[in-house]
Amino acid sequence: MIIYTLPKGTYSEIATKEFLKYIDGNYEIKHCNSIYDIFEKVDNGGLGVVPIENSIEGSVSLTQDLLLQFKDIKILGELVLDIHHNLIGYDKNKIKTVISHPQALAQCRNYIKKHGWEVKAVESTAKAVKIVAESKDESLGAIGSKESAEYYNLKILDENIEDYKNNKTRFILIGKKVKFKTLPKKYKVSIVFELKEDKPGALYHILKEFAERNINLTRIESRPSKKRLGTYIFYIDFENNKEKLNEILKSLERHTTFITLLGVYPVFD
Repeated sequence: MIIYTLPKGTYSEIATKEFLKYIDGNYEIKHCNSIYDIFEKVDNGGLGVVPIENSIEGSVSLTQDLLLQFKDIKILGELVLDIHHNLIGYDKNKIKTVISHPQALAQCRNYIKKHGWEVKAVESTAKAVKIVAESKDESLGAIGSKESAEYYNLKILDENIEDYKNNKTRFILIGKKVKFKTLPKKYKVSIVFELKEDKPGALYHILKEFAERNINLTRIESRPSKKRLGTYIFYIDFENNKEKLNEILKSLERHTTFITLLGVYPVFD
């Protein structure tokens, strides 16, 4: 059995190893170059681990879009990692350009600005560290994890350089089915829908269905529907009440043109 994740040394790989502590069965870790690659692989079998939300930079739009595009893939589990970025390279005083994933660069923008460095975005934090290692260029620095620095045998020049110390990323386990060794008590439900009527109060009627059943929403976000300018779809996560799940989904149908259940899944500490 295979579990797909982003390259070695990324936070996605760290999250994958955490998920494996809870999953029943023997899984081989295989690395992909992009989130889209992971979805494609998982669509043909196996499991995947992808980031979906960061406490500083918000949601990972590509992950949300692909959850809607790949209809058979569901969210099977969730965990949250503390993210601590590190400056990696050869000599801090010689650095002129810092490279990393766009979200990592954004999460360290004040630190980068203070030093007056140029920035360059690449596909992943691990790819950034690999580029610095292979180039041997002392004018380049990378932002990444301690694990990636160790893997490519580079120095950690500065630790915990993120602008906000409460920097957390939510990762999801995706696939078609999985068996866990043990299950936590906390569950979530994720759905996506489009409003039936584009008029004042349309979203209110959706939220009212949750409020009347005393169901707590943990996230609500709109995304362009890609049909025409000004039309949106909505992603909602809420704490699961299994007794009311079918009831709430049924109640939302009369307010929506479509509603898709993205997953009912455990939340691991």
